[in-house]
Amino acid sequence: MDDKIGQRLAVVDCGTNTFTLHIADVSGGQWRSVFRQRRFVRLGLDSFRSGRLSPQRLRRGLDVLKSFADTACNFNVDKVRAFGCSAIRDAANGTAFVQAAAELGWRIEVLDGDAEAEWIHLGVADSVLGREGLPDALLTVDIGGGSVELIHWTPEQVLGAWSLDLGVARLTDWIKPSDPLNAQDVESIHKISAAAVDPVVQALEQRPPQWLVGTSGAFNSLMSLEHRDAHWRDARVADEFSKAALVGRCEALSTKSRTELFAIEGMHPDRVPYISLSCALIVYLLDRFNSVERVFRSRHTLAEGVLSGAAADEAQSLSQDHWDGFVALQNARYN
Repeated sequence: MDDKIGQRLAVVDCGTNTFTLHIADVSGGQWRSVFRQRRFVRLGLDSFRSGRLSPQRLRRGLDVLKSFADTACNFNVDKVRAFGCSAIRDAANGTAFVQAAAELGWRIEVLDGDAEAEWIHLGVADSVLGREGLPDALLTVDIGGGSVELIHWTPEQVLGAWSLDLGVARLTDWIKPSDPLNAQDVESIHKISAAAVDPVVQALEQRPPQWLVGTSGAFNSLMSLEHRDAHWRDARVADEFSKAALVGRCEALSTKSRTELFAIEGMHPDRVPYISLSCALIVYLLDRFNSVERVFRSRHTLAEGVLSGAAADEAQSLSQDHWDGFVALQNARYN
């Protein structure tokens, strides 16, 4: 792109379950989405029990990065930035994936939980702050495969952020739930969650959140099941759930078998392995944070936070060395 009209950026989020590519144009302090794609990789499958990423999942992740490179080249991207989160940072062989990705031209920044929460907050806030009637305090909940990020914030500032080892792939590895979930599985989820969530509940007592903003594949799936047009809504604006309907649907889905889940119209098959556990976790969190009156779904998460940060400080941010020029990817693509 011509520097006079901004630059075209690509952000890749290598999550525990899903890899995301978001391409956007950044100019004049704003960003505009050009292309977004999510691919199910399940990089962290069984890794939280074994401590290692499996060779099959590593290959799958690298194949997806190759396809992302092709897409970025086809869209004439100027600069790229890639991130790795819970599964990569926790696995003993996470560095092997980072090194293999580097050979493909992707320099992956492995984030700690605090940095991950900061980027998620920037993305979510970008989709929420334009709404009317903002409350005194909000709670963002990002349910990932390896971790759950909780951000307590006001329209003016972040009050606290926590990265909890409660991701649905991690919980699946730990408790090996039945199909469908049974009462013992739910009790195990509650016990494990309580140890992580109790300190957060106490920290929020002085300024309890009135709104909860959920961001993740689980919240997107639940919104799509509630509203057929959910995928076509403006992704820049967080949309609202009926809290009662959300709880009711989560309670119903958490008791269904995988066969029953596959049969539900609108249920993406790649969401089936974790949706029941995600629903049980959502119901638990809404019960614990009982000051919440309204619930929203944001389609913004880490990648959109990075784009928001780049747009807010365009001149300085894009000149820093954490954004790579696209030459490395182009060279790797054709070698």
